[in-house]
Amino acid sequence: MTFGIPQTPDELTLQIERCFDGAVCSDDRLSATVSLSRRKDGLLIRAQSPLLHDQSIPEAPKGTRVGNLWNYDVVEVFLVGPGHRYLEIELGAGGHWLVLGFDRIRHRENEFESFSPTFRYWKTEDRAWVSQIVIPWEMIPENIRAMNAFMIAAGKFLAWSPVPGVKPDFHQPDSFPSVYFA
Repeated sequence: MTFGIPQTPDELTLQIERCFDGAVCSDDRLSATVSLSRRKDGLLIRAQSPLLHDQSIPEAPKGTRVGNLWNYDVVEVFLVGPGHRYLEIELGAGGHWLVLGFDRIRHRENEFESFSPTFRYWKTEDRAWVSQIVIPWEMIPENIRAMNAFMIAAGKFLAWSPVPGVKPDFHQPDSFPSVYFA
């Protein structure tokens, strides 16, 4: 599978509806939509997912960076460059974010602790949460070759494109679909 992100403001939209291994999710409340679009100042990433009455959200001010955000309800996007260099962007159900840079699988090269992104969070009238963040081009690995998107909510692990294994492991860039930035 190969997908392109064009130079126009058109969006690439990803639907996250299945479990990490490709199985049908047993909880029909769970899904997320991720859209990516080019902007002059960077890549705009927007995540939208239904609000849950039992949402897992950290006790931190909205709009802030939260370490270990994957321990809460979150949507994650992985952008993979040459080799195993990749960027992980997390957008939480409570209006939090986390960006991590890796120079090889699970080896953090940069935690972007001083990064102050253009970030928005809101709730919609149809009971969904939306987070969007702009990642400056200089933070994104050059020559993006693959990507994937995931959701963690209500104790379930979902993926846009399935990853192998009996347990959820999102750090498998070689199993992600190919993509190119035109």
